[in-house]
Amino acid sequence: MNEDEKYLFDLNGYLVLKEILNDQEVKRLNAAIDVHSDEMQEIDRSLASDSKAMQGTSRRLDLGGMLSWDQPYCEPFRELLVQPRVKSILDGILGIGFRLDHGPGLIAMEKGCEGGKLHGGGVERGDISEVYFYKNDRIFTGLTVVEYLLADEGKGDGGVAVIPGSHKANVKCPEDLLNWDKYQEHVHEVNAKAGDVIIFTETLTHGTLPWTGSHQRRALLYKFSPGTVSYGAGSHDISYGDYIQTMTDEQRMVMESPHLRRS
Repeated sequence: MNEDEKYLFDLNGYLVLKEILNDQEVKRLNAAIDVHSDEMQEIDRSLASDSKAMQGTSRRLDLGGMLSWDQPYCEPFRELLVQPRVKSILDGILGIGFRLDHGPGLIAMEKGCEGGKLHGGGVERGDISEVYFYKNDRIFTGLTVVEYLLADEGKGDGGVAVIPGSHKANVKCPEDLLNWDKYQEHVHEVNAKAGDVIIFTETLTHGTLPWTGSHQRRALLYKFSPGTVSYGAGSHDISYGDYIQTMTDEQRMVMESPHLRRS
């Protein structure tokens, strides 16, 4: 993580990394998802809540379990656990020895899909698992989202949106802004292309705008935490002969339960 990236992440609460995955890598991930597309499930509740602006004609589709899929379909998802360029950023904001907290999971949205109410923010941290502060020339943050785009998210398409800088807010965000019903000019739609990566602290106020793109939105989310911290319930057990045992040593280290990393 270079000094420019450190400044921009601290300023805005997120980064966009361009062309992290090449066309072949994106095709490989999408092909594996296509094989398992019958496992996609529409979520059973509305994420638009009581927002008027977030309403749609359908709900998002979710898909998980990629790390335990049969060979060769699991491999491209396992490789993203320690993608070199992304790892360099996570080492800088989570510390060396970061861990996969939960995921990966795919969010898919068809044209007309509802949005998801904005949430998170500087004054809404539940505990240290979502903390954000800067001390002794380094960033300290809790749960952090790495979003690999497997389809383009262009201007006006919808998709992931944030309120830049809100991870350091000292005043609660107005409800109408969280609903996207007012003050829309303060909500930034993050546009990027397939193969790009969006990284943001969960503490940042963020959500999903209704999808208007003519193609299916596909965003693959991995959620990481510092090595000593857990946000999600439970941990990945690496002591038995299950799918984790077939990972590389570097991948398995990311799957470990929270503990103090001494090296």
